[in-house]
This record gives sequence, C-alpha cells and structure tokens, in this order.
Amino acid sequence: MSVFDLIIIGIAVCLGAIVKSVTGMGLPLIALPIISLFVSPETGIAILAIPSIVQNAGIVSTNWHARKEARGLTSFCLAGGVGVVIGTLSLGAVPEHITLIALNVTIITWLYQRLRNPDHIIPKTKERLLSPAAGIVAGIFQGGSGVSGPVVAAWHQGLRLPRDAFVFSIATAFGLVGTTQTITLAASGHLEGRVLVSLAISAIVLISVPIGPPLRRRLSGAAFDRAVIGLVIASCISLTLDIVISLAR
Repeated sequence: MSVFDLIIIGIAVCLGAIVKSVTGMGLPLIALPIISLFVSPETGIAILAIPSIVQNAGIVSTNWHARKEARGLTSFCLAGGVGVVIGTLSLGAVPEHITLIALNVTIITWLYQRLRNPDHIIPKTKERLLSPAAGIVAGIFQGGSGVSGPVVAAWHQGLRLPRDAFVFSIATAFGLVGTTQTITLAASGHLEGRVLVSLAISAIVLISVPIGPPLRRRLSGAAFDRAVIGLVIASCISLTLDIVISLAR
C-alpha cells in the first residue's frame, strides 16, 4: 500500500473510533469498508479484531456507572460467543456476498419496523427468550463479516435503555463477542503477520475513548437515537457497496 492508502485508512479508523466512543458503535462499520478497498475482507476483519477489544474495554470502563441499568446482557453475550465461532468458521466457506446480503436484509427489516413504529419497545416478558436469539444472530454476522453493530444496536435500542446504559451494553457485547472472535481468528491462523498493525490501530482508538462521554452529553435523547439510526442506515449503504464489489470480483 502507498502512503496515501495508509492515510485514508488512518482517517477512516480515527473517524470510526470517535463515532464509536460517542454512540458505542462505528469502528468496524466505518473503517472496515474503507480498509477492504485496499486489502481482502478477511485481512480487514483480522486487523480490526484487537483494536475493537481495546476500545470496547475502554468504553465499558468509562460507562461502568450505567451497568445496573443494562438488561439481558449476559444471555445476549453468551449466545453471541457461540454465533461468533459459527460465523468465523464460515469465513471462506460461505461466499462473502451471501453473508453480506443476509446481514443487509436483517438490517433493512429492522429499519422498516423501527421507522414504521418508532415508539415500539420489546416487551419485558419476551426479553429472556429473544435476547439469546438476537445474540447468536449478531455473533454469526460478527464472525462472518466483521460487522454486527447494526444488529446489536437494534436489539438494545428496542429495550429503550438510557444512553449510557445503551453504550455500556453494546460495548460489553462487542467486547466479549470480539474476544471470542479474536481467539478463533488466532487459532485458525488469521492473525499471523497482522498483530503489529493491529497494535498500532489499537493505540489510535484508545486515544478516542475519553472523547465520547462529553460529546454524548451534548446530545439530546432524540438526537442520540437519530445518530444511532443514521449509523444503521449508513451501514446499509456501505454493505450494499460491499455486495456490489464482492459480486464484481
């Protein structure tokens, strides 16, 4: 890669890291499509694995005060870990465009329901049943495509959690699911020769962690919701581009 390529990747990583520090999501969502323009999707997923863990750990620590307001997080994360193993093992076995199309359909379905009924709340009586189901779906997409943010965000936004609890919950989910993914990637040899790049990116994303809370406090509840939905819509657009690129290869 040229110096210009590295600068573009660096800008994408910085932007994704700052957005994630505010909303709890955004690093793979923003950075991975850009990185995948220069390297294979498998390489992009691998080099973002460790930085994602580092940033999620930082976000969890800065929002630790909101942990008691989280709901269904344990079952979601445990099921997500199982899904990550399934998705990671499917890398190379399932055509890339199939995984991306399935993820995009899932996101668009949620967006339709969310915009059609913006006040919808997941009934507490169904949380125990639906939480592990949502977790395993998110894990499969995380392992298979490197992107699960829209699924994780959709589930936790449906719970109507306070902002800090929302960010704490999805960062915890991403952190635990991402750890499982990284272990699986390492065991399957996908991290070989990529650790130094991952550590360099980790240093960049760690700097962004303290930026999130003060910026988040400046947003109203409605503005925060719009930001999350905007990121989900952006993910649909970027995934559509990835699908076109994948089919054109």
